[in-house]
Amino acid sequence: MHEFSLYSQIPATRHGQVLQILAGVTASQPTATFEQTLIYQQARLAETGSKKAPAGRQSAVPASRLSYHKLVRDLKGAEGENAPWTFRAEDVPLPGMPSFVSRATTEHVFGEAELEKFRQGNGWYKYINQYLATPGHRFVHNNIIIRTRRILSVPEGTGALEPLDAPIPTLSDCNLIDPSGTYYFEARIRVEDGGNSKLVEQATAELMAFKKQVEGAIDLRVPERLAFDTRVKGT
Repeated sequence: MHEFSLYSQIPATRHGQVLQILAGVTASQPTATFEQTLIYQQARLAETGSKKAPAGRQSAVPASRLSYHKLVRDLKGAEGENAPWTFRAEDVPLPGMPSFVSRATTEHVFGEAELEKFRQGNGWYKYINQYLATPGHRFVHNNIIIRTRRILSVPEGTGALEPLDAPIPTLSDCNLIDPSGTYYFEARIRVEDGGNSKLVEQATAELMAFKKQVEGAIDLRVPERLAFDTRVKGT
């Protein structure tokens, strides 16, 4: 899978206004979200043999260097604490892309058997940290997924024994990453085949049209690409 995305930061005082603008643009009301994200470092690389990614397409999970991967679940749904975990791996964004962030990703729901690799002592992953994203709001505009959310750090030592089985951190014990209460804004669109130039052209045109549509209300930007670097340093 390949993703193209744009980002912004919304001051707390403007968040309600931005939600109203997005409701008008998308002709829909937002879906509330409450995400928990666990961050893991690969302890060893998966065996991939000699198989290579298709020409023109970046591998979604680098085979030559250890990386950080995520397990994410949305606690706002009916399943609550029993919500399934979604595995997410992200490549470093491609260089020379001034209009949007472009990167290969892998994302799919994991069952219990697949989660075993993330449990302590299995030798595949090392738990690093976690964070909560709430209150969150999600819109869908044609093929674009739009999210606004605040990021909260959890108390030191949370999930140290076995994060997959640990209770959800209590919100009153967590702290905003940005004390001012800023909301992080993301608009992203995906294509299954990043090497299909027609699909890429359609997707990026749709993303840029959305940027123009909200221009003046939401300042969508392209952050420094290395801010998205998921590679483990020194490996």
